[in-house]
Amino acid sequence: MKKLIIVFLSIFFVNISFAKSIVADLSNDSININTGFNGAELFLFGTYDGQEGDDLFIFIEGPKTEATIYKKDYISGIWINKESVTFKNVPSFYYSIFSKSKVSSESLNYLALNNLGSSNLKLISKNPQKYRNLDDWINSFDSRMKKNEMWITKKGTGKNKIEIKDNKLFRAPVILPATVLPGNYDVKILHLRNGEKISEENTQIFVKKTGMGSKIYSFAHDYSTFYGIFAIVLAVFAGYLAAVGFRKV
Repeated sequence: MKKLIIVFLSIFFVNISFAKSIVADLSNDSININTGFNGAELFLFGTYDGQEGDDLFIFIEGPKTEATIYKKDYISGIWINKESVTFKNVPSFYYSIFSKSKVSSESLNYLALNNLGSSNLKLISKNPQKYRNLDDWINSFDSRMKKNEMWITKKGTGKNKIEIKDNKLFRAPVILPATVLPGNYDVKILHLRNGEKISEENTQIFVKKTGMGSKIYSFAHDYSTFYGIFAIVLAVFAGYLAAVGFRKV
C-alpha cells in the first residue's frame, strides 16, 4: 500500500511539472553565412500549458558587441561627425514577440525587472561621466537599431507574428536579416500568468560564416592591424589604377 501511494504521488507531481513546462524546437538551429546570404527565415514552435489571459513571450538575442553612434554637424559647408558615444555589450540583434498587442502592467513589470525586451536593455556607455545628455544618445541609438531592423518587436497574434492554438500550441516565424553577425543567438520562450513566471525554455541558434567569407572574417578579427593595412594599400592601389585608366582615356 505504501509503495502504491509513493508511485501515485510521483506520477501526480510529474504530471504537474510537465504541465507547467514549455517544449519548443526550431525548424533550423544552424545558419550558414556565405557570399550569397540574403537573410534566413526559420520557425519556432512548441507546446505549453496556457490559460485564457496568459502571456507568451519569445526573445532572441544576438552576439554582443561595441556600437558607436555619431552626431553630425554642419561645418564649413560639409557635414562631419562631431560627437560620438560608444556603448559596450550591446546585442547586435534583438527579436521580441509578444502574444498580446496590449500587455498587462504585471507582465511589463516582470520584463522590466529582468531586462527583457529591447525597451528594457541597459545600454552602458564607455565613458558615462563624459555626457550630460546620455539619455538622448540612448534614445537615438534605440531608434537607429529599430529603423535598421536589428531590434524588432512584434505584438499580437497572426500569420507573421505568433500563432497560438487552444492555449497549447504555438508557432512563430523568425527572420534573420542579411546583416546578422556570426555567433550564438540565445532564444528564450517565457510563459507568464498575472505577471508571474509559469515556465521558461531556452535554446540557441548558431550562425556561422562559411567559405572564403569565413576566412576573411577570421583574418580581419584575428589580425585586425594587418587587415587594416592591407585594406588601405588595396584602396590606394585601386585608386592609382583608376587614375592611370582615366589619364589614358
